[in-house]
Amino acid sequence: MAIQKVNEYKEITFSYSSNGEATLQFYSDMPGGALAARLGAGITLPDSSSLRVTYTIPLDSGGPLTAAIEGTEFQVKITPGASTQFRLFSGHVKLRLIGIYLDGSTSPQGEVWFTQPIAVGA
Repeated sequence: MAIQKVNEYKEITFSYSSNGEATLQFYSDMPGGALAARLGAGITLPDSSSLRVTYTIPLDSGGPLTAAIEGTEFQVKITPGASTQFRLFSGHVKLRLIGIYLDGSTSPQGEVWFTQPIAVGA
């Protein structure tokens, strides 16, 4: 059965201050159905010298990835370095809703989408 509420995650933007480096990881549930890390080893967030900064990370092919991240749910994890003090002030994820997601690898013949019968010129 086709999934009708799949998102394509475009970017994550947040405001923070820190006195050292931290690592950001983005998890989503597709493919596979379980939350899994989608940024390899993660993205290193630079030291902000304890100043408040705004940082944006592209999550589609325009950034560090070769393909967009998709899923029905997501989770963000920020891990500060051993002696880093990290303050997160705000954050948001920009996403686009995919209308219908069809999976051709499902058994026995993959998913198919079709309209209801449409009468023309009634």
